[in-house]
Amino acid sequence: MIGMRMNAFNDTGTGEPEQDANSALIELDKGLRSNKIGEQCEAIVRFPRLFEKYPFPILINSLLLKLADVFRMGSNFLRVWVLRVCQQSEKHLDKILNVDEFVRRIYSVIHSNDPVARALTLRTLGSVAGIIPERQQVHHSIRRSLDSHDSVEVEAAIYAAQMFAAQSKLFAVSMCSKISDMIRGQATPASMKLQLIPILQYMHHDTSTASMVNELCMELLGSYPAVEFVRVTLSALTTLASATLIDVPAQVGLLLRYLHDDPRMSIKRHALHQLHSLAQKGAHLWPQGALTNLIDSTTILLQEGAANTDLLVRTLDVIEVLSQSAVTCDANKLEGSPLLSLCLNACYSPNPIVAVKAVTILARIACYCYEEDLQEKKALSNTRIEEVISCLESLIMLLALDEKYLYQLKVCLRSTVKLCQAQRSHCPEFVDAIGSTLISENSDNRQSDNQTVALCEALGAIGSLGENILLPLLPDILAKLKVTTHVHTKSMLCTLLFQMIACGYEWNPECLEAIENVIKNVDGWAKYRIARSAARYGHHGIATRIFKDLKEAVASEQLHFWLSGLELVTSAEAYLMEDIEENSFTEKSGIVEKLNGAISRYASACASLKAASTPHRSLQFRGEYAKLRCEFLQALAQLLHSCRSLCTAPPYAIAAHEALTMKDDLQRYGRVTVQLRKSVQEFKNCAENYQKLYESAFDADPESLDNIRALQEMCQLMANSAEQVCGKPTGISLFQQNEGEFNFGDTVEMRQLARCCTKLRQLAPTCETLNDKGGITHVRVKCLVAQVTLLAGGKMRLPIPRYFFQSLQTTSVKLSVSPQPRVLGEPVSVPQGSQLALKVEGVLRHGPRPYLYRSVSAVRISISSTPPSKINSDQKDTSINELQQTVIPHRDFFACEFLLSLGSPLASANSCAGISGGGGQYQVTASASLVDKSGNVWKCGPRSTLQVKVHEEPTKRKLP
Repeated sequence: MIGMRMNAFNDTGTGEPEQDANSALIELDKGLRSNKIGEQCEAIVRFPRLFEKYPFPILINSLLLKLADVFRMGSNFLRVWVLRVCQQSEKHLDKILNVDEFVRRIYSVIHSNDPVARALTLRTLGSVAGIIPERQQVHHSIRRSLDSHDSVEVEAAIYAAQMFAAQSKLFAVSMCSKISDMIRGQATPASMKLQLIPILQYMHHDTSTASMVNELCMELLGSYPAVEFVRVTLSALTTLASATLIDVPAQVGLLLRYLHDDPRMSIKRHALHQLHSLAQKGAHLWPQGALTNLIDSTTILLQEGAANTDLLVRTLDVIEVLSQSAVTCDANKLEGSPLLSLCLNACYSPNPIVAVKAVTILARIACYCYEEDLQEKKALSNTRIEEVISCLESLIMLLALDEKYLYQLKVCLRSTVKLCQAQRSHCPEFVDAIGSTLISENSDNRQSDNQTVALCEALGAIGSLGENILLPLLPDILAKLKVTTHVHTKSMLCTLLFQMIACGYEWNPECLEAIENVIKNVDGWAKYRIARSAARYGHHGIATRIFKDLKEAVASEQLHFWLSGLELVTSAEAYLMEDIEENSFTEKSGIVEKLNGAISRYASACASLKAASTPHRSLQFRGEYAKLRCEFLQALAQLLHSCRSLCTAPPYAIAAHEALTMKDDLQRYGRVTVQLRKSVQEFKNCAENYQKLYESAFDADPESLDNIRALQEMCQLMANSAEQVCGKPTGISLFQQNEGEFNFGDTVEMRQLARCCTKLRQLAPTCETLNDKGGITHVRVKCLVAQVTLLAGGKMRLPIPRYFFQSLQTTSVKLSVSPQPRVLGEPVSVPQGSQLALKVEGVLRHGPRPYLYRSVSAVRISISSTPPSKINSDQKDTSINELQQTVIPHRDFFACEFLLSLGSPLASANSCAGISGGGGQYQVTASASLVDKSGNVWKCGPRSTLQVKVHEEPTKRKLP
């Protein structure tokens, strides 16, 4: 497996050439054996990067054993770097195969006479505690070193004790008495006691131990009132309570007591920090009256004014976390509740941070009342709701004037969006308030670009909740586009313009002129953002012009092909949206011409996107999306030609006889029946391909997945319509089974696709509406033509999904299959009649924002073996054997094993009879699929192919 070609660890950007694993391993080994300590250190510090580049057990095991040798035989300076490698490579430590040998080499240094060497050994053993949690000899060494007279060794033993206590229940329970005695002992220095107390937070494995630790901590709080001791002890108690949960009420009460009674500000802040941590565990764990006590202290702080603003903000932080729970909202939803009274007073605080936190809590309670439909029960009166809205509007106008309150402005805007989602009737109020803040006079000079962009994003989020919500702002946005100087603001305003016009309106000269003026005065990146937004909302004509200019302004060949592909995709859609005349014959000819032009452009776009792909930036989804759109348009064109054949290709003379012979009455219509059925199959194949594309888009955002689902639904609707015409008449429409509205999401572009699908279903041919007995008639074929006209006649805008342009989440799988051939390109040899032991290992790689939309809960490995063709036989064996296994990754690593039986029983029997033909070269393919937490399978993993040659045993042929 090490012989596989791969990128080396030294991808540092310093111009070093990339290597395979063997070359990197040889170079590291050479560095470790060098006589120069600088080269040895350089080799050691490269290990974590190599682990990330090639994170498979066989390499990691070999390298860590070499590091253990360096630790055993090297100097303390080299041991420090080995320790750092172990600490940085924590997630790879459990891939060590020879754990005993690794520990033996490290542990041998514990017998050194040098206390620094013993200290480094203890720290190294502590850093690998996850793989040796129950090693008794290590436990004994830690206990013994705690009694050492060397402070360096004792501190290292304390570090190791903390690491092992977090991993081992046995160690934590056995060390509880020892740690307690050391903390209580008068001979232990105070600084060392501060280091020992955090170990107590891991001693929660049984009730008696947790109870003893609680008593000890409470004793420490009384005996050591110093700030450092109180802070450390409270942290240990909080962590212990979070683990046991049963002690949460008592711990909340203790923290509230320190918050009220202790006069030291640092203790109050720390108590609030710990309360914030417990609030994240859940409001349902808090005791009754705890929130009321916290509100009382907050009211006192609010009355004191600016004297204790920091404590007030921290207290409101705790209440804000509690308000995220439905328990808190339900308990404080009635008029006159202490929380409502507090927040209504705090909304008018002169400190904007306090006011924002208070209004955020009120907005959450209001959203809860709307979601639970509690308005009729007078849970929160309309007067109070209007007061909350008024506070939000005032805060937005105030915070937009000061750049240092950008975060608070975004918090307020998020609250407005959530209120609008809970109650759509509030949308006009907030649109007017945010719009007036954005468009106000001199706002371009008083607002920063980031604040203006935040306002535009909030308007876009509110505008996507319904139709024509932002339309009243159209004149103001056009005026703002003329005066603003911020480049990012211009692109965001253009996006709002695209969103408004996407609701079913056409471009007027004033709007087009405003967009053209913006494009002339911005840089290339801003132009690309504007074009991307235009394509996402279906304004492909504007996007085409921008992409055409940009493709000649880039220096990279890949970027040129990428922009060229975008230009061709958008030009194809723009060509489809052109108007045609209303005459029936001209209309059909115009649709065919538009489909042919769009198909040719999409074919060129697929070639450009393929040319733009690189090993580091795969454009597989983009190419497949464009290819499937091209196939769908080809199917529409073929359906239109099939409908025409009803007039151009009348039934031949023996059509009725063939229909009687084949027991298919529709064959009497002649060629049109066969053509329509081919179209049905094409649409079904296209729908299946869209489903495969959906399953491959694990990292796609929900709106992009909805886009694929809508296009798949269009394919299925067209297949059903054509099948209703050329299939066997049943007298029941296929669409009567689903008369509800389509729902592909709440965004503007998805609602447009949903309306298109609804219109398609309404235009579908049905026996009931046409009052006929079925068959291929001109009236029914006209329904198919009407559906094609809807899809290709300029009445539908195709929004390009976001995942086509950018991926906010990145997840990749790297597979390694063993055994590997000794020489690259040659097959693996297996004797006839034996089984092949196949091991598949893999690693999950994540981008900067992992698990943004969905996370991996398991990996499904599929193994398929294709047998060789039987050259000397009349029948070829084309069967494929498949095996599957689902594994749960641990620290993003997974491994599984298969036992493959290659060769059929017939081949083995022939071989025993002396007949040649049992051997051959098999192709074994391993593929990975991801399983998310909902159980959905995403076929987005890589495929690895291995050639296996089965050797046939030579036997003598028996003569008859």
